[in-house]
Amino acid sequence: MAKKKKDGERASFLFDDDAGRDEETIDLFGPDDDMPDASDGDAPEEPDEAIADESDAEGEEPQTASDREAAPEKAPKDKPSEAPQFRFDRYGRRIGRKKVRYGKRKDAPKATTTVVEHDTEAKREYDAARERSEARAKKRAREEAKQAALRKAERKKRRQRSMSTMVFGGLALVMLLGMTWFVTRLTKINVPHVPEGYTKQRIIELSGLESKLKKRTALFISTHNVENHIRETDPYLDATVRYSFPSTITITVSKRDEAACVRWGPQNEYLAIIDETGTVLNASAESANGLLIADGMSISSAVNGTRLGDSSDIQVAALIRLLTKLKELGLLERTPRINRIDMTELMQIRMYVEGCPYTIEVGDTTNLETKLMLLTKHWTEIMDEASGFIRSGKTTATIYLYSKGGVNISPFEAGHIMETPAPSASPSASTGEQPGEQPGEQPGEQPTASPDEETYTPAPQVTPMPHQDDPFTG
Repeated sequence: MAKKKKDGERASFLFDDDAGRDEETIDLFGPDDDMPDASDGDAPEEPDEAIADESDAEGEEPQTASDREAAPEKAPKDKPSEAPQFRFDRYGRRIGRKKVRYGKRKDAPKATTTVVEHDTEAKREYDAARERSEARAKKRAREEAKQAALRKAERKKRRQRSMSTMVFGGLALVMLLGMTWFVTRLTKINVPHVPEGYTKQRIIELSGLESKLKKRTALFISTHNVENHIRETDPYLDATVRYSFPSTITITVSKRDEAACVRWGPQNEYLAIIDETGTVLNASAESANGLLIADGMSISSAVNGTRLGDSSDIQVAALIRLLTKLKELGLLERTPRINRIDMTELMQIRMYVEGCPYTIEVGDTTNLETKLMLLTKHWTEIMDEASGFIRSGKTTATIYLYSKGGVNISPFEAGHIMETPAPSASPSASTGEQPGEQPGEQPGEQPTASPDEETYTPAPQVTPMPHQDDPFTG
């Protein structure tokens, strides 16, 4: 335990036995000249506590607080050092008989610094400026808080207005849908024209609208789907569907006319009836029913209500074009009737006449309209001339529509090459006689036994020079 330093006394420390050290006094600054050394043998004075204990042991009464106040203060006496001392040498090193460990007391007060400020004019101005700055900051904070509260209230109002708008909008939409359904509910189906062989009820059944009557809104019924449903159900009908506000649907139906019968299949074993647009009316017909037959078509499939073949099939396109022109010019109703078309070669299209051995060579589809118009214009004359060949004993007649002069008729089949005799150099050569032979005698033949038999000698034919009066040149 450290003793309190008195006036004129050097600092000394007293260590307790509880700390594991002997009670000893250490002089930090070395011995004084006037202080007796412990080695001289002088007995140290006893402490005041020991004196107090002795007085108590002699039976003296202890002093009260008033007695202690009245008693004069005794002058303190210097307590000689009882512990070994140490000094510092000239190099600042500690010397002594015992080394003492120093440490900081746990209960020692911390060092504090007190700054004394003087109230000057600059300090007062600084304080005033700081107070004004703090006031402005507080005012700004209050304004920001107020603005934040206003924005929060405005957002809340907007949410409430949006929610109200959504609720009323939803109710209005429901009411509008209900009114729309009630007003546009399908209540009437009009069929202004009914084709022959059909009834109004049959057409409504084919459209599929009978089940939707008074149960569905007409506004959302797809007219395109209704048209396709009618075509697929009955390919002979071509329908146009229109919606009329508020709750009426009009179906305009027209019947397709049969234009031709096409042979199709891997071996052309099936018959398909089509109209002039190429739409298949009956993909599995049992007979042609007197229709024009198209042969030589490379078709592998046919579906009712759809176009024959592929959309990029040039063979089908050529057939459709030919049928369309024949119907426009009325050649399908002429007598004798055209009953068959050969589409095997697109560069050599041929038509055949029913009941007559006539072949009409159309060629390709170039200038098709011009060719058929010439045929239509001179149909009667052409048929009369062709029949004249047949009456004269010819077996066929070929009508060329692509010849130079327009239409040309030949008593031979297409591709026929006429035989021409070789030119004769002598009169005997013209009669076919050889030198040393009798006139009329053929080489290598025996003379006929009966002079009454007549031999057939064909009349000589003269072939004109090329490019002279040739209808196929040019």
